[in-house]
Amino acid sequence: MPGALVPDAAHASLALPSYLVAAAAVFAASLILTWTTRRVALARGWVEHPRADRWHSRATTRFGGFGILGGLLVGAAAFAPFTSELQALTLLTLGMFAVGLLDDLTGLRPQTKLVAQLAAGVLLYISGFRFNAALPWAVDFFVVLFWVVAITNAMNLLDNMDGLAAGIAVIAGCFRFLLYYADGNETGAMLSAIFVGAVGGFLVFNFSPASIFMGDCGSFVIGFLLAALNLTTSQMYAKSLVAILLFPALVLAIPIFDTAFVSVVRWFSGRRVSQGGADHTSHRLVAVGLSERQAVLVLYALSIASGCVAYVLYRVGFSYAWFGAAMCALGLILFGIYLSSVKVYPEEEMSRRMDEAPRFILPTYFPYKRAMLWVIVDVIGLTIAYYCGFLFRYGHTAQWDTQVPLFVRTAPFAVASLLVSVSAFGVYRSDWQTFSLHEVKRIVAGVTVGIAAHAVILFGGFAQELGMLLTLVLAWGAAVLALTGARGVVRALSDSFRFESRRGERTLIYGAGAGGELALRELRMNDELGMHVVGFLDDDRLRHHAVLHGVEVVGGAGELERVARAHDVAAIVIATGKIPAERLRAVCREASELGIGVFRMSIELTPVDDEGVRPHPVTVAHN
Repeated sequence: MPGALVPDAAHASLALPSYLVAAAAVFAASLILTWTTRRVALARGWVEHPRADRWHSRATTRFGGFGILGGLLVGAAAFAPFTSELQALTLLTLGMFAVGLLDDLTGLRPQTKLVAQLAAGVLLYISGFRFNAALPWAVDFFVVLFWVVAITNAMNLLDNMDGLAAGIAVIAGCFRFLLYYADGNETGAMLSAIFVGAVGGFLVFNFSPASIFMGDCGSFVIGFLLAALNLTTSQMYAKSLVAILLFPALVLAIPIFDTAFVSVVRWFSGRRVSQGGADHTSHRLVAVGLSERQAVLVLYALSIASGCVAYVLYRVGFSYAWFGAAMCALGLILFGIYLSSVKVYPEEEMSRRMDEAPRFILPTYFPYKRAMLWVIVDVIGLTIAYYCGFLFRYGHTAQWDTQVPLFVRTAPFAVASLLVSVSAFGVYRSDWQTFSLHEVKRIVAGVTVGIAAHAVILFGGFAQELGMLLTLVLAWGAAVLALTGARGVVRALSDSFRFESRRGERTLIYGAGAGGELALRELRMNDELGMHVVGFLDDDRLRHHAVLHGVEVVGGAGELERVARAHDVAAIVIATGKIPAERLRAVCREASELGIGVFRMSIELTPVDDEGVRPHPVTVAHN
């Protein structure tokens, strides 16, 4: 049976304004239907109250999926072609809506929802939806099943913060439209435009602060339709299974990444993968200091970036596709490494979960799991770097076709040589949080020795051309950049966000020198202190308005009252030993009059012998 979303014989017969009109009309219909649903839900008391396992903090109306479904049905009736395949898609979408609605009302078991999703995937395949007819039918069938279940559940899991799932769906739908339109697929382009309009109308009420939630009846519909929109027999996907999955995976990179990230981190943290919680990508971005809206916008930006990569790679061609996909995967893995270090659950809760789920103790406490993750990152990075050596040397020459097989044969030896070498130089004994020039020197030395070892292997058994020396030199530079850049990116992400709790006492640090920097780091990393640093005070006017680790020096001597009132300060931490005694007393008197607590930071070195702790610690003050 032919696929449902095949390209037309010529370029799309409809002009771009026709699609825009359809999207705008469906947007208006969805907007009205969502508003109506919200009014009815308020009148009937159909609201979602805050719960411990949910993110929202106020009662919000439910069943926004009615607005999405209504907009889709209006669009299908008014603009979509009347075919048997699209009739089947409409009926299956209604079925997925019904399953989601039952889950919203009664709470279906995970097994029941999985069976329903599998059945929808089977029926979708029978109706003519394929990844590619050139594949063996069994492979194509199981890819379709996996894709439908994975994307439906990914969008359901992504619906964890106001506007996140709906916004990502709109972005993915827009790029899906661009790919279909560029390919001349009128049916696919029109369905994508209808989808964008329907979800966009709902997003108006769902964006932060949301006044209505889509519920499972909405997330199941948008997840199922996004999966279906990426099923086609277009020959642009006829090269290989990797190529078939590449563009849809890039368009839907954020929901796929979030699902994979949450599953892996929960497994390593001793939590059930199926258990809900505030540990998604969006929640961790909020935990490092972003507002909910900022966290959602960051994920929007990443989704737009991955969609742009998908579109550009489609236009450029398949020869660069795996390279671009590898770069995207590398970037998301680095993002995941950073986010995995953000604490979203108390240590006591994690310890209790270890006792409740003993089967996870081994991977959870496995001491080298972070180093193993960096090895995976470096395998990707070094493979890309080695490929860059060949690409820069032969990419625009007649020798390129003969060099690609050489790259394929020798890449495993190159990556293995480099990994062994950098490991021997201690790269994996360093933590990315302390990444500095010292680690860069280790990387340069390790890559140099690794490339030299690979040169012996290369010229000994694979190549005789002296021109390969330039390829290895280029690969050496790319490998150094790959290893240092990966660690630098994660370190930069860590330094870019503020880890301290925004719910703590608003605090000033007196002294913007080394002691102030030490105090800032301690207050940010120690949640038990309950202090949120809003600025520095320093008597050196040359430091005023300077920024130290993202915190501004807001004033100095004699300006405490002004600064305290402007920033609603509740505490001051004295972090310098240079302040004169008289000045310290004046600060304490002024702070007392303003009702501000004053603290003095110091480090104690307490000597210990075999009889216990000595009674007189040595206090070290910081300047």
